[in-house]
Amino acid sequence: MTFKQLLSEHFNKFSASPFLFVGSGMSRRYMGAENWEDLLKRFCELIGENYTKIRSQADGDLTKIASVLARSYSEKWWDSEIKGNKDVHYAEHLLKSDSPLKVEISGYLKRIHENVNEEYREEIELLKSSKIDGVITTNWDLFLESLFSEFSVFIGQEGLFASRNYGIAEIYKIHGSCKDPNSLILTNEDYEKFRKKNPYLSSKLLTVFVEHPIIFLGYSLTDPHILEILEEIVECIPENKMDALKENIIFVEWAPELDKPTLTESVLLKTLPVNLIRAASYRDIFEVLSEVKRRIPAHIFRQIKDELYDLILTNDPKGKLYVKEADDVGALEGQQEFVVGYGAISKIKKSEEMAKQGLIGLSREDIVRDVVFDNGGYDSASIVFDVFPNLIKGQINIPVFKYLNASGLIGEDGRVNENGLCDSLVARIRKNVEHYRPSGGEERRATTVPQVNEGIEQLYNTVDFNLFLRMAVFVPPDVLNLGALEKILKKHADDDFSSGEKSQFIKIVCVYDLVKYSRRYGPA
Repeated sequence: MTFKQLLSEHFNKFSASPFLFVGSGMSRRYMGAENWEDLLKRFCELIGENYTKIRSQADGDLTKIASVLARSYSEKWWDSEIKGNKDVHYAEHLLKSDSPLKVEISGYLKRIHENVNEEYREEIELLKSSKIDGVITTNWDLFLESLFSEFSVFIGQEGLFASRNYGIAEIYKIHGSCKDPNSLILTNEDYEKFRKKNPYLSSKLLTVFVEHPIIFLGYSLTDPHILEILEEIVECIPENKMDALKENIIFVEWAPELDKPTLTESVLLKTLPVNLIRAASYRDIFEVLSEVKRRIPAHIFRQIKDELYDLILTNDPKGKLYVKEADDVGALEGQQEFVVGYGAISKIKKSEEMAKQGLIGLSREDIVRDVVFDNGGYDSASIVFDVFPNLIKGQINIPVFKYLNASGLIGEDGRVNENGLCDSLVARIRKNVEHYRPSGGEERRATTVPQVNEGIEQLYNTVDFNLFLRMAVFVPPDVLNLGALEKILKKHADDDFSSGEKSQFIKIVCVYDLVKYSRRYGPA
């Protein structure tokens, strides 16, 4: 049996798709990123520090080297040319003595994530097409987000605990992300705090380890930080269950001397049996992952049972059902393995009146989500004439042009036929992009962020997400790439926003809706 057949047969044992556990070796392979020590050397040189001296002061411990370097940065950075105007762009992140170093490292990692090694382009595309349920990573860079752009991202231990997650289509950045500099687990002090919370993280990850095959990529078999996490997980598992866990853990070790990949058994932590793949190329591994049949874990069915409500029925002859608060199911068209429903399929009918009552029950969040995903299947005229009069109250921001355009009420010149429209809707129609831009401090702040005038992608890839939420409405319509903005909105639609962040997100959706559908900025 070939290696690919062996690996495929192994995955077929599971009722859930694999998770990847990704380390820095992947970033080195595909982006040419430095290892941790070389990264610290780079930033020593930037401020003229002697790395050998710092290493000796820290007894060679990389976390302690980072602590010493962070203190040196805090003393020198503010008065150096390196700072430039970062103290303005990253003002909200400059909170602690180690923030300057973390800001510099984050900026550097944001710049390099597009430096793809063309030698491995085919491998990367295969990885991108892998049928996986999620990724756990200790990496700070944005490489994984760029591959799995539809996945929700949870940053740090706090993000994983505070946010709603389902264990599917998710990236857990347990050591932080360059999008939030202060989230980086970098210094000795950071690791001490991380270790204190390790039992909580391990319990959170235990479900993933029990239900999914876990493929470790980009780590050494002796990486102390990964071994610590595994040790915490192992302590939660009865000794008589260890052999069962062996089936779940697959450790991939880079072996450049091999002509063909091998799959054998090995042991970690003296007691944890694992499957060991040794390979010079990851092509065969990713080919198997791209051919894995996607499955849905059992706990997701339990989650669906808890979350499904407010089912909206329709007389649509195609037999579609539209469900509020569920993830986008459009991608399943033609390949559904199951149907969730109540009652006999042949009896799922409702009168037009009942369907309209369901529509009238729509919330602003439903409208916002439909504008982002374009999958609600709602009757646009009913939205305009039946829903909006009850939904649009006071100064509420809500996207309206998608439905006006689909109802044939917008002329080619952008003028709207206002006959029969409620006053509150007419008031929304007369708004332009400037209405969604706050004045005062935020307006002044926008003039200090050059990416605002460069485009939505440049802004998103350069600043942290909180600042992006506040600045996106200032991007001029003529450089607003709607396709790029659509991807960003879809990616973050299910984020656990604070009330202020949610308000900013909805404003961005309103601008997206206005520019895309109003015909004032080009054909819809």
